[in-house]
Amino acid sequence: MTLLQNIIASKYHYQPSWLLVVLVLGIMILGYLFSAFNSRFNIFIKAVFLSRYSVQASREERSLTHPVSLLLSLNFLLITSLFVLQIICSDVFFHSEIDFSLLSFLFISLAILGIYFIKIIFLKIFSFIIDKEEAVSEYVFTIFLVNQFFGILLLPVVIFIAYGPQSLTHGIIYSGIVLVFAAFIVRVGKGISTVLLNREATLFYLILYLCTLEILPLLIGIKLFERLS
Repeated sequence: MTLLQNIIASKYHYQPSWLLVVLVLGIMILGYLFSAFNSRFNIFIKAVFLSRYSVQASREERSLTHPVSLLLSLNFLLITSLFVLQIICSDVFFHSEIDFSLLSFLFISLAILGIYFIKIIFLKIFSFIIDKEEAVSEYVFTIFLVNQFFGILLLPVVIFIAYGPQSLTHGIIYSGIVLVFAAFIVRVGKGISTVLLNREATLFYLILYLCTLEILPLLIGIKLFERLS
């Protein structure tokens, strides 16, 4: 009994094995791209911050189907889905009955895939209506570009939430949410500035797009979070 009383309680919180697989896969993707596609990876980083690289990359053939883009999109999907599940199960904003399980992770991943699939379809329809396919294609590229970079930034956040001190979990989650809104603002601002500077669409169409495909999904997402509470 004395021996048991002298044992110091461990501060380590165990995580399911599938979580480690997701995190290792994300790290492996970035490591592989950095080593195998170093020049293309550097151009991608420059395109996030420099408009001339962004325009050049968006007009390259197979820019979104290139292995770098596909793997970065996969990393974004994995890490973002995990972050959303961590928020839901952390009880930071509300108490949820959703389990931190592989099934919940897969469901969230499918939901994110569905949201972006619908958004791309509507953007294609939007480009047909305003007859500005090139401008909308550049905006679609911007969406993927910013999201892919956001997936890289979010990776250390989800790792720290999973394995860092629990006393700091809430603060790290808030930091991740700040990154989410920063990515949203950069994505929308970068896309709008590109379209307006090239005079590819009127302000009316841009406002219509923002209300239907950016602000409305955000409000629906907030409402779903309230339903889960």
